Amino acid sequence: MLAQAALREIDAVAEPVRAALILRTSGHMKFSLGRKDFAGDLEEAVRLVPADPPSPARARVLEGLAHFTLTVHGGWNTPPLRWAAEEAVIAARQSGDAATEAAALVTLACAEPISGGVERIRAMLAEARSIASGARAFQPLLGAAIAESDMLEGAGLHELAAEVAREGLATAREYGLARTYGAVLANNVAEPLVSLGRWDEASEIIERSLRLFPPRLNRTCIWRLAGDIALARGDLRAAAESAASIRAVIADARYDAQYQLPAIRLDTELRLAQRRPAEALSAVADALDRYDMWPGPRYAWPLLVAGLRACVAAAREDALTATAAALRGRLRAEAATLTADGLAQQACRLTFAAEAEEAGWDEAARAWEAVSQPYPLAITLLRGAEAALSSGDHDDGASRLRRAADLAQRLGARPLSDDIALLARRARISLEPAGDADAPAPEPDRMGLTAREFEVLRLVADGRSNREIASELFISAKTASVHVSNILAKLGVTSRGEAAAAAHRLRLFDSFPEGDMS
Repeated sequence: MLAQAALREIDAVAEPVRAALILRTSGHMKFSLGRKDFAGDLEEAVRLVPADPPSPARARVLEGLAHFTLTVHGGWNTPPLRWAAEEAVIAARQSGDAATEAAALVTLACAEPISGGVERIRAMLAEARSIASGARAFQPLLGAAIAESDMLEGAGLHELAAEVAREGLATAREYGLARTYGAVLANNVAEPLVSLGRWDEASEIIERSLRLFPPRLNRTCIWRLAGDIALARGDLRAAAESAASIRAVIADARYDAQYQLPAIRLDTELRLAQRRPAEALSAVADALDRYDMWPGPRYAWPLLVAGLRACVAAAREDALTATAAALRGRLRAEAATLTADGLAQQACRLTFAAEAEEAGWDEAARAWEAVSQPYPLAITLLRGAEAALSSGDHDDGASRLRRAADLAQRLGARPLSDDIALLARRARISLEPAGDADAPAPEPDRMGLTAREFEVLRLVADGRSNREIASELFISAKTASVHVSNILAKLGVTSRGEAAAAAHRLRLFDSFPEGDMS
């Protein structure tokens, strides 16, 4: 290894700063290769550089230690991380190293718990962006956009997460980094759209992002989102292709909760959809054997929920009853070690508790509704309907099923719709609305436009060209052209100017304030 060879050429006593910077590089490379001894190099680097006087070298090695500790061990409950990040900010500020100061602020913000206040974290990231922009330091500038959009998605603020990621994506293009940083930000646009059930929009972004051929690990995140959509819509072949593509990349990669755990969760759900519960159980058990869950609760909770559902499916087969019972106990024990930071994680925790206790479905459903995630809400309503019907409450079960059926139909979630319809037939429940009292409040009229077409219409009304619309929404110019053609047909007009005039005349934008595309 070149870094180790360089260290052998340097007298650390005579040149401690040079040795420290090489150790920082060595630690970074070891981390990238998945070696667990990376922290020793970073800690030695910090020891070698004197704290007084403050220097850019001291700031850089402290920021490196904080950043990689955060990546491996999580955030706010790791005191050495906070100390290193705070010291890095001070040392960088006092020595005039703006780029490192901004990077350390991003790391410090990422270490903050969401429960401590989203706005406080956003303020820290805004400061980091301001400093990075002044120094024209693109790495912390784009790192702040990635961190903020990721944090907002984890908090369940999906619309805002997508907005921040879009802005960061535009900046990545300005710096010529659409393939690298842009790929991460494209994923951070698509992920909240998947959460919101806006799957067609997410698919457009996924398709365009993959055409840029992003780095391998970034591709796994995009494939996972594509696999989630395909699985929910019943395209098991496409979901299996996504899962296989992910496995081929991460099989030899370092353990990172954000890559490994969602991939195992997708694999588990795929095997359940393929009616292979034994393999689903095995996938979850193997994950518990191999990986620590506590550093990544955001990704661990969905996997634990999928594991419980695998246990339920497996328990129906005599040969798997004992295995399912043992895994259920392990999942409960693992759940007891996890935190749930933010509304989205709390919704997962409540769903896990409801699956484990076969009760508490109302609380879980309210939690998913609070974060505007229609797909897990529909699943929770179905499970609540099963529980209500089992207890003899036919009316309550029927009400839940009708709402779940409406959500699943809107999403195009065919397997879920089939499960709902099957339970309705068995319980002799009509899925037609029971009456005006149970019908949802009517939505404002938007002339039959889809959410994406409505978004395109806004940009048309602003005078944007198809190419500008495509860039703004991260879709192809051809797709933008198709959307515009559909809009003209639905509005009964022949030009973009007429479409904009019709939208304003009909006051469509008054009915749908900026950002309300649900």
